This record gives sequence, C-alpha cells and structure tokens, in this order.
Amino acid sequence: GTHEVTDYSNAKYEPIKLIIEHLLIKFTQKDAGFSTNVKEHVLQCDMLPMTYKIINKLKKDKVVQGKEDVILADTGVKLQSKMHQLFSGTCKFESGNSKILDYSKGNFIKNHFSNKKIGIFYKFKEELNLLKEVYKDNLTTDLDEFNNSDKNIALQFISGREGISLRKADCLVAYNIDFSATTYFQFKDRLTTKERTENHLFWVFSKNGIEEKIYKSVMNKKDYTLSIFKKDYL
Repeated sequence: GTHEVTDYSNAKYEPIKLIIEHLLIKFTQKDAGFSTNVKEHVLQCDMLPMTYKIINKLKKDKVVQGKEDVILADTGVKLQSKMHQLFSGTCKFESGNSKILDYSKGNFIKNHFSNKKIGIFYKFKEELNLLKEVYKDNLTTDLDEFNNSDKNIALQFISGREGISLRKADCLVAYNIDFSATTYFQFKDRLTTKERTENHLFWVFSKNGIEEKIYKSVMNKKDYTLSIFKKDYL
C-alpha cells in the first residue's frame, strides 16, 4: 500500500513551531538551574607497604594467614573482592569478621579536604568505621545534621546514590569506587543542583591500585565484571 505524506511547511504552522522551540530552549538544564559541568579529579594515595605486600601475596598464593584469621581468595570472584577491599584499607576475613588494616586513605582525605565541608561516599561497611575513627565527632551519616552543622557526611554508594541532595557540600569525595556503571553516573549527579553552576568530584585511589581500572571501565558505561578483572590481573 501507499501512505500520504503531509507537508507541514505551511506558514500557518509557524507559530506552533516557535512555541515548541521556545519551550525547548527555555527548559534546557542550564536555564532550569541544573549544571552538567562536572569536573572529576583523581587523587593518588600511597598505602602502607604492608598493604601492597598482603595483596601481592594474595595474588600469588590465593591465601594469607594472619595471627587470628585468614584472607582467602581461592576463586576469581573472591580475589577481585579482597583486592577491592584491601586497596582501600579494610578486609572481611574468611570467618566473616572485618578489620581496618590501613588508615592511609582516611587520613589523606581528612588532610586534603581539611578546609572543606564534604560528602564522602564509601563502599564497604568497615570503611565507614575507618572514617568515623579518623574524623571522630566531625562526621555524621544523618542528612539533617549535615545540613545544619559544620560536620561532614559519609554515605554508602548504593543507599546514598538516589534521592539525596548534597547541595551543602563543597564537593563530593569517593573513598572507594563501585563496580557498577549505574552507581558511577548516579554518584556524579549528586552535586547537580540549582545552587551550583560548577561541580567537583574527587576520586581517591590507592597508588597502583584496582580503583583506577574500575574507574576506566565504569566511566565507559561498563560494569567492572570478573572477566575484565581477569584480563587486568590474571
């Protein structure tokens, strides 16, 4: 069959066209008060020599025996997870217990952003314990307290990535990075607010750590899967 093509170039349709164009221009992100100018900064943090030693032994032997507990990485998934934890200074042992092994990242963030009111995003629960020990009373996990005090706030990537406005934060700081590309892009949106025309995100990565490899993957809209990890390390 055939279909008829209507010519809409007629002059009487011009006012409608102008109205539509006006609305499209008027409601761009910029005019609505939302900025897409997000500047990302990667900061490198030296971890303790002990941390690198543990990771290298785990990669080689797939197990590290401590005085009281064991770090086991007998599968690719476990090795990926343990390296992810260790490069940020904590570890969950085979027994299920978690422990802080290296405070380097927490101290680095506290010193580097000492004159800023910041929102810190962490991945693992033990990382929150680390941040609490470093910041003492100058850290909260409550949004109302953050908005009405000089305290910094710590939020977990998954629970804090949606529906929370951190407009009172001078900048956002990622203590770690999630394997999920969705989490990455939602994290970037956290500072997109009417009150700000330029937004800054700071990623704190361990020097020569796994985080930068994760970052390169998720920023290209790819989850950091086991297969990518194996190409990087195995």
